[in-house]
Amino acid sequence: MKDAITVIDPQTAQQWEIPRRKVTSIFADVSERWVVNVLADEGTCRELVPVPFLEPIPVAAGYVISLCAIFMRHAAPDWAPLQLGPASRNCALRIACRDTRTGDQAVWVDHRYSDSILVTALAKLGFPEVRSDLRVTMQPDNDCPELVEFKTADNALALRLNQASAPAATRAFANVEDFECYFTAGIRSYGPAAHTSTATIVDLHKRSDNHFEAMPYTGELVTEFGEFAVDGVYRTVNGLYEWRYEGDLHY
Repeated sequence: MKDAITVIDPQTAQQWEIPRRKVTSIFADVSERWVVNVLADEGTCRELVPVPFLEPIPVAAGYVISLCAIFMRHAAPDWAPLQLGPASRNCALRIACRDTRTGDQAVWVDHRYSDSILVTALAKLGFPEVRSDLRVTMQPDNDCPELVEFKTADNALALRLNQASAPAATRAFANVEDFECYFTAGIRSYGPAAHTSTATIVDLHKRSDNHFEAMPYTGELVTEFGEFAVDGVYRTVNGLYEWRYEGDLHY
């Protein structure tokens, strides 16, 4: 294929040719979205969020760091047929923030990870980087696995969840409705960029209305910023999402 990017899976040697066309939006047919919350202190959250005009939003019990995991049946740029896009599992750390310039709610989304090698082409096509070294284990691989593990090859993230008999009472949120209000308030997200003192801007637009349910898990999240006991796990199923890249901002 002329004027294409070649992506080769180092484990299987499978090869793809991807047209060299600019990517500004990614659409995904989402099967599941998991959110794993931990409580952290203010200093840790401010260390994780480098943008000076983003202020982490506290809850009554402290500050919340979320690992947001999105499982996609299909994902593709806006110029490709969605149903032909590959499946993948993806995650990133996320902190709800307030933009002190406007008072609006926003989100800091740290480095994004995927288990698909195809995401390595995104940065070459103009979209913010997604790292391809995520490994996901779900045993058994069903609606409520007994064991869930996420791990990145760079050891920046490691999550282990063990199934419990029922959803535990959380310190961060009194109920699922309170969590939803907190979690879905911000659309604009900022994240790491290739250049110093620069953030990417990626807005998440959900094309369908989904609600979360509390899931029965306990566990631990290990990050570059510390180790945390899991405070709550939530899941929603099905949906059509769009991630729209709006450019970079120097701060």
